[in-house]
Amino acid sequence: MKTKRYLLFSFCISALLLSGCNDKTNIEDITMTLMLGIDLNEDNEMIIYSSNPVFDKEVSDKNEEYSVKASSLREGRGELDSLLSGTISKGKMQVLLIGKKVIQHEDWFELLDSLYRDSFSSINCKVIIVEESVADVIYSSPSDKIRLPLHISKLVETGDKRHITRETTLHNLQSDYYSKTKTGSVPRITFNDTINLSGFTLLDHNGIYAADINQYEGELLQLLSNTKLEQLFLTTKFSTDDTNPFQTKLLSYNVGDLKRKVKVTYENGQFVFKTDYSLAIYIKEALNENPYKDREKMEKELKEKLTADFNKLVKSFQDNGIDPVGFGGYARAFQYKHWKKVSDNWGDAFGKSNITIDVSVRIKDEGLNMR
Repeated sequence: MKTKRYLLFSFCISALLLSGCNDKTNIEDITMTLMLGIDLNEDNEMIIYSSNPVFDKEVSDKNEEYSVKASSLREGRGELDSLLSGTISKGKMQVLLIGKKVIQHEDWFELLDSLYRDSFSSINCKVIIVEESVADVIYSSPSDKIRLPLHISKLVETGDKRHITRETTLHNLQSDYYSKTKTGSVPRITFNDTINLSGFTLLDHNGIYAADINQYEGELLQLLSNTKLEQLFLTTKFSTDDTNPFQTKLLSYNVGDLKRKVKVTYENGQFVFKTDYSLAIYIKEALNENPYKDREKMEKELKEKLTADFNKLVKSFQDNGIDPVGFGGYARAFQYKHWKKVSDNWGDAFGKSNITIDVSVRIKDEGLNMR
């Protein structure tokens, strides 16, 4: 009797499993959007771009790209439906490219509404600002690289691990947009025959374009933000000689341990931030400088240069009324009563704040001395 029951149970399970194959969808019948792009053309019309892999064995080109004019992403999808032979799937989207011209307009963030509203969309896809034309990137398709969307995604992932850039997802973008204590920063790429990471694009409290910073400044921003470090590599130039490039004085090093102390007070109607950073560094290259001869002198010079670079960068943030570091979080935590009064316009209050940054440097290792 038990044997019959077991056989009947096994038969029912097998039947259920087999019935699940009736509604299967072949991968050849799916248009899997891996990369989406938004840009404005010369007539200020919005263009939606789509990059999709092709799985058909009879097709030599393994990627297909399309572009349509539309007023919204949802309308653009409708237009793309009329061009694509497969059912669109957005759940695997890896990259969202946004043209720099787009983020210079108010309310551009509302364009992303359908991506956040649709449960099938991936809010973990990477958001990247394109300095020039999104079309140039979408249609580049380098033959010596893996599929373009995967190549760009991997480029950002590797840059994030090495702290060349910082990965920003749709989720991060939304979080920064609604935050009252910090403003957003998005990785930026340029295209000149090849795709290159070129620092960050900074947004204000309304999510509108505020400024660009280069790779070195982006690395300083990550230090200011107390980013967890693993492979942060910096090159600090002390002096350059245009007449003789080999006379450039610089130091290249890995940043090991990073400690930060932030003290916030409120004096004479403004926030006062006193921030101390302590860096442990490991020297990898020293041009026209020998840290072995006088380590203390080298530490002092690097301290002065980094302190100046940090303060200059933060001053530029204040001039633009943006806070990508997140000083507002400290103001809210330690001076809530005063922060609450300016929370709806923290950018202006931050711009008027008194901020001093001091850096201390400890050389942990100079490398091999071959001189």
